[in-house]
Amino acid sequence: MLTCPLVFTIPTLQLFSTLLLAVSLNAQNKSWDRPVCTEGAVSVPRGNTAVLTCNIANTFTEVTIQLSARGKDRTIFNKKPQGNFSWSGWELQVQGGQAQLVIKDVQDDHAGMYLWQLRGCQRYYRNVTLNISEPSKEDKVTGTRLFTPLPDPAESSQLQDKPGTLVGVIIVFILGVTGFLVFIYYRHRRS
Repeated sequence: MLTCPLVFTIPTLQLFSTLLLAVSLNAQNKSWDRPVCTEGAVSVPRGNTAVLTCNIANTFTEVTIQLSARGKDRTIFNKKPQGNFSWSGWELQVQGGQAQLVIKDVQDDHAGMYLWQLRGCQRYYRNVTLNISEPSKEDKVTGTRLFTPLPDPAESSQLQDKPGTLVGVIIVFILGVTGFLVFIYYRHRRS
């Protein structure tokens, strides 16, 4: 019976293991931002306060917010790092992985689609439409707050412990195949 010898060279295995180590270290050093933002269309009575939020698991490196309304686009805040910023009735508060756009005394000029450009470890784009409605007799001038809940820290630490990303699954698969091939190589070598 003719058999085809399985030939691996040590440099090939070293190169492959070095590549796996580099990929796994890169995957472990960067965690996903997992943005959670105010979504869809939000309606706030005229004169009240609106708060639109975006939260990520990592620290924001920059936040840009643009408003698209009545066929015009304008930048409200551009590449803002951590801190509090205000401009023409808009206030942006960026702290860690939390960003809030606060609009006090909302008027028709504030209505439109807000495009959030977020940057933490990755870059994300989120849209939310702000509609202004007529205040009813039940509405209080104290304001309507539209908060997005922050992820539970206990849940986020559990998520980080599990290889839930595609990269983690690929790394585990490659390490398994590598181990199997090394086992076959040494088994063949001993026989």
